[in-house]
Amino acid sequence: MLKKIYVSELIATWKKFQQMNLLFPFYSSHQQARDHYFAAVKNGKGYRISTGTSELWFVKNEMVEGWQITNLLCLPNSNWQQGIQSLEKAARQQFKQQLALTFEATPILEHWLLSKGYSFTEGQWQKKLIYHTGLVLGGGGARGAYQIGVWQALLEKNIQFELIAGTSVGGLNGALIAQGDYPQAVALWEEIETDKVLEVTFNEVEEIDFSAQVQQLRTFLRTSMKQRGVSSRPLKHLLSEHLVPQKIKTGVPFYIVTTKISAFQEVVISLNHSPASEIIDWLLASAAFFPVMAMAKIGTDYYVDGGYRNNLPVDVALNHQKLTELVIVDVHGPGFDKRYHLPEAVAEIKLASSWSLGDLFLFQQSRSAKNRLLGYLETKKTLGDLQGVRYSFENQADFAVLTKAFIRYSQKQVTLDLEELVPKLQKFFHQSFPIELMSQFFLEFFAYWTRVSPLKSYTLAEFIQIVLRQFELPEPIVAADYSVQEQIEGFIESNNVFSVYRHIVQLAQQPSAFARTYRRWPVQTLLALFINYLQEEV
Repeated sequence: MLKKIYVSELIATWKKFQQMNLLFPFYSSHQQARDHYFAAVKNGKGYRISTGTSELWFVKNEMVEGWQITNLLCLPNSNWQQGIQSLEKAARQQFKQQLALTFEATPILEHWLLSKGYSFTEGQWQKKLIYHTGLVLGGGGARGAYQIGVWQALLEKNIQFELIAGTSVGGLNGALIAQGDYPQAVALWEEIETDKVLEVTFNEVEEIDFSAQVQQLRTFLRTSMKQRGVSSRPLKHLLSEHLVPQKIKTGVPFYIVTTKISAFQEVVISLNHSPASEIIDWLLASAAFFPVMAMAKIGTDYYVDGGYRNNLPVDVALNHQKLTELVIVDVHGPGFDKRYHLPEAVAEIKLASSWSLGDLFLFQQSRSAKNRLLGYLETKKTLGDLQGVRYSFENQADFAVLTKAFIRYSQKQVTLDLEELVPKLQKFFHQSFPIELMSQFFLEFFAYWTRVSPLKSYTLAEFIQIVLRQFELPEPIVAADYSVQEQIEGFIESNNVFSVYRHIVQLAQQPSAFARTYRRWPVQTLLALFINYLQEEV
């Protein structure tokens, strides 16, 4: 896993850092390399790759074509093979086109680098990275629009797939991707509604509010029980309008997973080797989530959703193609996720949102558009084009500067022991992060509680203003934008008088008591201090 390193993290691991040695001769001594790395971390150019038992600490410059590596440190007894493989995998995870290493090699090292595909050009060892990319799309019903947003971000990088494997809605999206027609994929998801997917009739309503969604779910479940599964004839018609089976048949290798009822057995179907007339039928078989949806009949056999046996078919992709990286998109569908073993040389790019993607069976155009945008933004973050945890920020956003200013402000009101504070912050947020990013986590905390939308890439100044506005006068929730479960959870959270957020709001209204409350509730008091700091200073 690639991670940017901050000064506080380097100091916290100083003893270990002092054991790090040069992997390649970037400098004349290990100590000189460590000094350079420390200086690079101060300038925001120090990174670390952790791969279980090994670590690689390096300095990189972002070039038009890829990364220029100017320093490379590792633990004692690490070897060239493992180090260069880890570096290349990290570059592949962001689809960089080239690696350049700025050192002069000994004859032995020169021979080894040449054998690994590097050439000495313009004073550095360079390698063009060749890609053989696979795509795995999991099941998840109406949440599947997220996968089309992922595809949009990958298309912007001109990323092509040599294999696609999908289950259920992942199979349907895989078919859209296999035929290489992004506009058709968007058109399908813009058109999609539950009654255009399944043979169920809803009463006309002027506005899709909470009660209307509950009524639709009741109607849906009542129909499925009455009919022993709702027919997917409307979905077959919709797919016929947007898919060209012959394009899928002659496209990249494409596999879908379904479950054969007679033995409850996983069946993997190569759509490239299926008759064009059967392709849509097999896609429907993969997505037949019985008993909610009717079984699919092909020939004399009945099939149900592939998620019952293999909801995220990574193993299918690995079994059928030699790949250098695998993009895996999990939209949290019900079913069984198989364990898989990823070959050492294969880079994994896994996308799974921490946000709820809505109900499984209620297809809504507005929610599909939001999920598609969320998939796009979260892929951009994964590829390094944006930053953030739950929210997305331009890479120019400098949270370290904001954190430093806030710490100076806080120290005038409470006695901060940062060494003691960091573990408490990490426990509160259930995540490890450097003190330099404290302001980012605080901002995202308030944004989440005040329902700031994650469907945008923000500048830091813009995000602060939105958080302050929402904190002071929250905009009302639009029921149609949230699923039934999300609305229930939101109601419970917003009406819970004992919630952490309400406690922080109360603390923020008593600034004169900060010195006293900090001793009892250090993190909550600091969050209250932070909102006051934004109101007064920013």
